[in-house]
Amino acid sequence: MPAVADGVIDTILKVSESMLRDHGLCLRPQVHILAEDMDQPYVGFVTCRLFYRGRDAADALANLGLLPSVLMATRLVVAWEDCDLRTALELPEEHFATGIVILDAGFDGHTLHWHPFDVEVNGTSPHGIPTVIPHWRTSARYANVPLLAPIEALLETWREFRDEDLQETAIALQQAGYELNMVSH
Repeated sequence: MPAVADGVIDTILKVSESMLRDHGLCLRPQVHILAEDMDQPYVGFVTCRLFYRGRDAADALANLGLLPSVLMATRLVVAWEDCDLRTALELPEEHFATGIVILDAGFDGHTLHWHPFDVEVNGTSPHGIPTVIPHWRTSARYANVPLLAPIEALLETWREFRDEDLQETAIALQQAGYELNMVSH
C-alpha cells in the first residue's frame, strides 16, 4: 500500500509544478481516497469547492471528509498549498512560507510531507495571470504533528463513517461546487 500513496504524492507534486509553470495557479485543496481492503485501492479524489476567506474556507475543507466517510475509506492523502490556505483561513501572520503540504493519513496517525518552494516570475498565462517557476527547497516529513483546525476537522469527518447514500452525497457535493474524480474499476 505505501507504493500507492507514494505514487499519489509524486503525482500531486508534478501536477502542482505544472499548474504553477503553465497557469500561475496553486493547487486547490484536495483529498485522495484510498481503500486498502480493495484490489485496486485508489478510489479517486475530491477537489475543494471555491470558498470565501475565513469561516467559509474552514467549512469547505472540513466537508472534504464527507465522501471518504461514506465510502468508508481506510486512508487519505490530503494536499494543499500552505501559504494560500493559511491566507484563506485568515491566520494571524502577515507572511507564510510557500509550499505544498501533503498529508498521508490513516486511522492511527498521519505523516505530513512539507515541500517548500520559492517562486520566480516567468511570464503570464493565456488568462493574464503571472506564471512562475518553483524552486524547490529541502523537503521534510513529520509524523503526527499538530494540524490546522480545518484539516483536523476534515480527518474527524472522514473517521466518523456515515451510513448515507453514496450517490446523494456525491450529488450534494457536486452541487456545492466540489469536483469529484472517481476511478472506474
